[in-house]
Amino acid sequence: MPPRPVPPRDIYELRLWQIWSDLLHVDGIGVKDDFFALGGDHARAKAALATTAARLGAPPLPMETFLQEPTIERIGCRLRARSRKLCEQPVVPLQPHGSKSPFFFLPSGEGNVYYFHALARRMAPDQPFHALQTRGLHGAAPPFDHVEDMAADHIESMRSVQPRGPYLLGGHCVGAMVALEMALQLQRRGERVALLAAIDGLAPAPFFRDEITETVQDPFEALVFFGRGFKSWFGRELPLRRETLLAVEPERRPAFVMELARERDMFAPDEPDDRVSRVVDLAARICRAGYSPEDVYSGPVSFFRAYDSALCETATGGWEEVSTRPPRVRELPGDHVTLVVEPHVDRLARELRAAIAEAQV
Repeated sequence: MPPRPVPPRDIYELRLWQIWSDLLHVDGIGVKDDFFALGGDHARAKAALATTAARLGAPPLPMETFLQEPTIERIGCRLRARSRKLCEQPVVPLQPHGSKSPFFFLPSGEGNVYYFHALARRMAPDQPFHALQTRGLHGAAPPFDHVEDMAADHIESMRSVQPRGPYLLGGHCVGAMVALEMALQLQRRGERVALLAAIDGLAPAPFFRDEITETVQDPFEALVFFGRGFKSWFGRELPLRRETLLAVEPERRPAFVMELARERDMFAPDEPDDRVSRVVDLAARICRAGYSPEDVYSGPVSFFRAYDSALCETATGGWEEVSTRPPRVRELPGDHVTLVVEPHVDRLARELRAAIAEAQV
């Protein structure tokens, strides 16, 4: 079986992917694919450079630079060498097109919105899909210590795209819990949330009872835990063994993991060594803080549960405890991660499209 194309891994690769896909009329482009092997020519290369400069608000790269290594990966490195500012933007339009009410999505504990690129691609072509990026993953701003503060920050970011409701919200894993708090804060303001989609994520009480909340607070155990997850996300195993990691000095462990991950295309070649440290810190802060909703959500909840989920083992995930309505349960193939990647993502996208249609916004 041929290797899976490497999808965009940050905002620069995503912007390039969108530009190349539109220019070349090719779907499923990988960031290591050669522009000219995909059907590009000199005229389209000029157009790609001009469009990239216009959308990023920066001087265009020279054509000679493009011709040296005409892949999204390498050109992304060139763009980031100029500035990484775009990495900090709070709203990432994974699927920017369409006139329908946008769907706003919160990622899982890793905080990486680009893991959900395949899901966004499989939504209806006129269904905008915006991911809300967690503060603290990039840039100098520190992460929040409380779910309530994180949700309030996401609401302000979301309102820059859609000032008033009704809103379509969803999240994977811990992102579902943050989406719940957003829905409650919007509800207090008199705004309507037409859909809260919990994608293999537990409601707050069962989440904080789960052993995962203890695991990710230990830096070593968290590295082991996230390392195991790489195979599900990327289809390639990260050869991270406990005994190997124990042999590395504690302060060097995150950089060691990043080196292994970059070698296997799980991150861009120039991704900073501190990325894993930031991921571990984000997850640990949420689990240390705890979270108990102040009131009850009165809108509809759709709970998308993976058949083989090791996290959401109960039928409802506890969502009946936080809502005045029983959750609409949709059981789907896959486990906690493979539910949202190939080959099961098509089924999830179909069910999510159906839930949005039922919301009638």
